[in-house]
Amino acid sequence: MTESPAPNAPEMPDVQSWHLPRMIIAWLVAAVVGVLVTVLVSDEARFAWLALAIGLSTLVTFGLQLGTAQQRGFITRTAFSVAGSVVIIAVIDVVGLLVR
Repeated sequence: MTESPAPNAPEMPDVQSWHLPRMIIAWLVAAVVGVLVTVLVSDEARFAWLALAIGLSTLVTFGLQLGTAQQRGFITRTAFSVAGSVVIIAVIDVVGLLVR
């Protein structure tokens, strides 16, 4: 007989519920867009384009996570993926500023 968890125990997301390949795809999109903004956009318009890049990566994340059709862990997966995208774009921008 298997024991059920205590009624007040927090539920931990399964390893499968993370859908790591989908997060990696979202992070790759963020990296590509971040590099394109850093290389192609002038200094005056950089902030606006970086905000657009974060918005685009958020939409991609949303689409990829909704495509899993799995309810459990959705908020956690989406938040982790968007936070990763923001960090990736910020690091690329800082490196781009240091190289110029």
